[in-house]
Amino acid sequence: MEKKVFKFITVDQLEKEQDFLHNMALEGWHFSKYKNFQYQFEQGKPANYVYRIDYKETLEDLDEYLAIFEDAGWEAVYSYPIFQGSWIYFRKLSTDETQNLEIFTDKDSMIGLLKKVRMHWTWFGMTMSLILLFLLLSNLFTTRSLISGIPITICFLIILILYGKLFFNLTKKINQLEQT
Repeated sequence: MEKKVFKFITVDQLEKEQDFLHNMALEGWHFSKYKNFQYQFEQGKPANYVYRIDYKETLEDLDEYLAIFEDAGWEAVYSYPIFQGSWIYFRKLSTDETQNLEIFTDKDSMIGLLKKVRMHWTWFGMTMSLILLFLLLSNLFTTRSLISGIPITICFLIILILYGKLFFNLTKKINQLEQT
C-alpha cells in the first residue's frame, strides 16, 4: 500500500524533514519519493530508519559519491533534481537509540552544505523577486491600475518573505556551527 502526505518544509528546515521521515518509518511508512510537496511512502514493518539529506551540486561523479555512502551503510532512497544538482535522501537502520547517525563527520562539511543551499536559493529568490517586480511595474505603467497589480504584489511579498526567512535561518545555522 502507498500513502501520500502533503507537507511544506523549506530547505532551511532539514532537521524537521529528516525527523518527519524518521517518525513515518517508525509507524511503518517508508519514504520512497517526493513530488509537488507530496511525500510518498510505502507501507512496511515499522523500522528505526534514520534519514539524512544531502545536496550534490555536480553529478559527474555520482556513482563514486553514492558508493562512499553505501560503504558507510547508507542507502540512497531518492534523488530530487534541482539547480543542476540533486537533493539525495539517504537512510540507515539504527539499532542503537543512543547512536548519533550523521552523514557529515565534521562541522565544515555541514557548513559547506548550508552555504551551497543558501547561495542557490538566495539567487533563485532574488531572480523571482526581480521578475515579479518587473511584472508589477510594467503592469502599473501599461494599465495604470493599482488593482490589477494586487496578485503580482502578493506573490512578490510572499517570495520576498519566504526567501528572506530562508536566508536568515540558514545564515543563523552557519554562524552557530562556525562558533562551535
